[in-house]
Amino acid sequence: MFNFFDELKNKISKVDNNFLNDYNLINISGKLLYVEGHLGVTIISNEMLAFKVKKGRIVVEGEELVLSELTENTLLLQGKIMKMEIF
Repeated sequence: MFNFFDELKNKISKVDNNFLNDYNLINISGKLLYVEGHLGVTIISNEMLAFKVKKGRIVVEGEELVLSELTENTLLLQGKIMKMEIF
């Protein structure tokens, strides 16, 4: 199976890519957010999703947000993503 993050790591193999091991986010057109490496959801509503990551927390704000998939370390958020902040 194709793994987007493994492909990126291979492309930058000359650089220390340990920074890719904490968490990964893919925002597709501001309508779909895929997260790999979350450590738990702390806030969930139609306008906000917050979750923990290694060494911090990420808050996503938007409209009509729906958490369509949640596993132990991945999540998939759909809706109109307007803002993401890392704390």
